[in-house]
Amino acid sequence: MGRVEFNFDEDSFNKLYPFFILLDKKLKITSLGKSVRKVCKDLDINSNFNDSFSIRKSNAVPFTFENKEQFVDQLIVLDYSKDKLVLRGQFQFFDDSILFLGTPWFVTMDQITGKNLVVSDFSISDPLLELLSILNNQEITTKELNEYFILINKQKEELKKDKEELNKISLVASANKNGVVFTDPLGKIFWCNQSYSELTGFSSEEIIGKTPIDIGRCHLSTPEELNKMVSAFYKGELFNVEGYHAHKEGKPFWAKIKGQPVYDKNNKLIQYFAIVENSDDEKEKEEQLSILSSIAKKNINSVIICDKEGKIEWVNDSFIEMSGFPIEELLDKKPGQLLQGPDTDKETIIYLANQIKKGLPFNCEIINYSKKKKKYWVRIQGQALHNKNGEVFKFFAIEEDITLEKEFNQQLIESENRLTSLIENLQSGILLEDENRKIVIVNKKFCNMFGIEQEPDLMKGVDCEMAAQNTKHFFKNSDYFLERIDEILKDREKVIAEEIELVDGRIFERSFLPIYKEGKYAGHLWSYEDITIKKRYKESLEAERQKYSNIIANMNMGLLEVDKNDVVLFANQSFCEMSGYSLLELLGNRASDLVLTSEAKQVIKNKNTIRTKGVSDSYEITSKTKEGDIKHWLISGAPNYNLNGEVTGSIGIHLDITDQKNLELQKEQLLKKLEKQNEQLSEYAQVVSHDLKSPLRSIHSLITWIKEDNEKEFSEQTSQYLSMIESKVEKMDHLIHGILTYSKVDSEDKIDEKININEVVENCINIIHIPENIKVVVSDKLPVIIADKFRMQQLFQNIISNAVYYIDKPEGLVEVGSFEEKDYYVFSIKDNGPGIAKENQEKIFKIFQSFTQHEQSTGIGLSIVKRIIDNYNGEIWVESEMKQGTTFFIKLPKTNK
Repeated sequence: MGRVEFNFDEDSFNKLYPFFILLDKKLKITSLGKSVRKVCKDLDINSNFNDSFSIRKSNAVPFTFENKEQFVDQLIVLDYSKDKLVLRGQFQFFDDSILFLGTPWFVTMDQITGKNLVVSDFSISDPLLELLSILNNQEITTKELNEYFILINKQKEELKKDKEELNKISLVASANKNGVVFTDPLGKIFWCNQSYSELTGFSSEEIIGKTPIDIGRCHLSTPEELNKMVSAFYKGELFNVEGYHAHKEGKPFWAKIKGQPVYDKNNKLIQYFAIVENSDDEKEKEEQLSILSSIAKKNINSVIICDKEGKIEWVNDSFIEMSGFPIEELLDKKPGQLLQGPDTDKETIIYLANQIKKGLPFNCEIINYSKKKKKYWVRIQGQALHNKNGEVFKFFAIEEDITLEKEFNQQLIESENRLTSLIENLQSGILLEDENRKIVIVNKKFCNMFGIEQEPDLMKGVDCEMAAQNTKHFFKNSDYFLERIDEILKDREKVIAEEIELVDGRIFERSFLPIYKEGKYAGHLWSYEDITIKKRYKESLEAERQKYSNIIANMNMGLLEVDKNDVVLFANQSFCEMSGYSLLELLGNRASDLVLTSEAKQVIKNKNTIRTKGVSDSYEITSKTKEGDIKHWLISGAPNYNLNGEVTGSIGIHLDITDQKNLELQKEQLLKKLEKQNEQLSEYAQVVSHDLKSPLRSIHSLITWIKEDNEKEFSEQTSQYLSMIESKVEKMDHLIHGILTYSKVDSEDKIDEKININEVVENCINIIHIPENIKVVVSDKLPVIIADKFRMQQLFQNIISNAVYYIDKPEGLVEVGSFEEKDYYVFSIKDNGPGIAKENQEKIFKIFQSFTQHEQSTGIGLSIVKRIIDNYNGEIWVESEMKQGTTFFIKLPKTNK
């Protein structure tokens, strides 16, 4: 049978199944039937299904899309957590959604009317509609009830017998100290004993008609135990549960509840009875035992339990870890047999044996050895456990590893010895007194400072009050000296670096430090330092500081000191004049708010950030004066530090560069103007060259035609004149071409690429007309460089062609070579021509400078070469001797930046 496509339509489902719920894969509610909305008014679309509904199911499998197989093809009963509402129905699973189709589970007509439900709120096929029809058929029902009346009378006799039996059971249940309840098959209590009322705090009137769940549920109840009881009720089975039971006064108790179903002769469930037992005491003992067991097992110290013979029965993990013995090697062994070593104190061993033998508590420290023979110290605290008859039946002990403590105490003794040695050799005078003002330690420096000739070791135990009386004459105000000592000792507060002046002009710095041990006063420490030289230096330094402060205040550059928040702490007179603000107007205000433009504020914010990292730098900003004038300042900023080396703000030296910036602006405008003029000149050169070349070509053509038409009629001299005109026209053409080329050198874009200079030179040799008596050779392998190929062609072609044209020897030679330096290539073009006079060697690179009568010379070629080389940040120079030849050197950088 083929698959039929199904599309969900909310309106259609509301007609057929008004109690439907649609979920997505994450169990988020995406749609609700109209009747579900009516009875579950607090239920929201997009809420999680499991937050509002629970499924009655005996197993503990959670309801998820992945566990859907557990909920297929079965009746599903849903409890709505926000109301006493139960829905019965079935899940249908699709690819990405879940559909629940159900109906409410009502057992009385009051439940239907209480929800304001009417016939239209139910599916036409819903059996609950029959309840509604009951209302319309009350007369019929009354008739039927009369028919049942006879049957009831017959059953009345049987019930009488059952009642007698029930009375007997009731007497037993009433006398039971545990709570007893009877319920009908639906779980409603119809009887309970007095013990149950006392256990729960509710009266029988408050209990009757409720279910055990209604009475017993509290905030500590677990869903598992409640579901276990409810499931047993519905299945008519025995149940035995434990959990917290509610009390009317809000004090839940731990209860054990046993339930038993009661069946009639026809095996029909007619009632339930349950026994409720208060197990608070038992639960408390279990929890205490569990806590004690957990504490012992997880205790960081070792715990050990031995039998009355002293043999190990149980140890915790810490004991196993400390001793290194596995549990199987410890059981039934005496600890001393495994752990004591050759240097374990014998007296302690005897002490332990006697205490254990007498069943008395024991407390001692002893050396043990682990399984790997590692020595460690333990502090043992233990006692015997007695039975009811006072007999010892076990020993319990806690062992604490005090190895580190022992090592620390030893180190402490050594440290105290080192401290005493250090104090004795300090450059400050040290006097340590006990709580009775007896000297404990005094060093050599202290004795020297006060002229005491006695050795420091002999001063121990001397009364300090008497010593102070003997030394008071050293101080200017001797009476105040003694009064101050009494005041300090009375207050027992720290005194740091208090200055006192001596009669001989020396200045001491005295500090006082009270000493406490275990919270009790145990003496004090006096420290004296001679700061006479330091004091004089400080006074000298203050004088210097005052001198430099005067210089700063009167220097021409503005100085500004600010804190981390850019608040002004100090400004000199020059800064006040630069900004237009007085010192009072600046102090306490943010500098950026007063003197900076909005653009400069961001700059200062960034600079303040790097100042905190200790960075100094210089930068330019635009500022505004109090009058609103815009100024340009050059600032040299640096972090400002306190005595602890912490950054507290920054200091800036300000220089007004407004005039310089205006000059730079004028320069920039001038450069732009020159650039525009150069563009115009370049365009003019193009136009002029075009306009000049056109008549030259016409002149050349006319002379050619005149010569062709009148070749036989012209005299030799006339023909010679015409040839001279052609030569001049050709030279003029070369000159115009050269000017045009010279004007384009800077304006045309360069295309820098790797080019082989060997190929460039070879191409030049092929283009240039070289007479048979002249040779052009490449003496070295030329390098590959990064440059514009066309420019390099122009450069080498101009120089090589010049060399060829001007050679006046019967056998001419032009040599091209190169060599490499660290950052440059140097090329050479050498010829054996007429040479260039020294006074002309610098001039030849200037435009229109020609020092030869050669008809091809225009005075432009070498100026083009010079301009190309300048564009590459290179150099060109010439070495030449008259009648011996010339060498051109070209220096080009390896990388064009």
